[in-house]
Amino acid sequence: MTGAERSVALYASDMPTGFSWSRGVTPQVIVWVMQGVDRLGFDDVYRSGMEVEYYRVLRLAGQVPSETRRWLRGRFPDRVRLGCVERAAALLTFRLGDHEPVSGFVGDDSFRVYRAYGDDVDEVGV
Repeated sequence: MTGAERSVALYASDMPTGFSWSRGVTPQVIVWVMQGVDRLGFDDVYRSGMEVEYYRVLRLAGQVPSETRRWLRGRFPDRVRLGCVERAAALLTFRLGDHEPVSGFVGDDSFRVYRAYGDDVDEVGV
């Protein structure tokens, strides 16, 4: 998921508006993201995430049309909550990047693939 999609999902979740990141909350934030996706459906999260990303690009360029501002206010009426979920989505992206994937087999009994990461990549024969 993109950061914008995570923001959309978190906004729709039960995450408290006054949420503040602290040590050990990453699993709970992931649960809230999944809850938001369940409530909205992935298609809506995907489309809304694209629109949020489009808004962010326009905002950086200083060229946000009034209809885009109206859409954003209609979709995310609570500005405080929006700021809170944007911070949480950004921190979640940062925290998920801390974990290096582990080499090993993935798949089930019908189809398995060995994925190699880090130092294991040069040791795997094709």
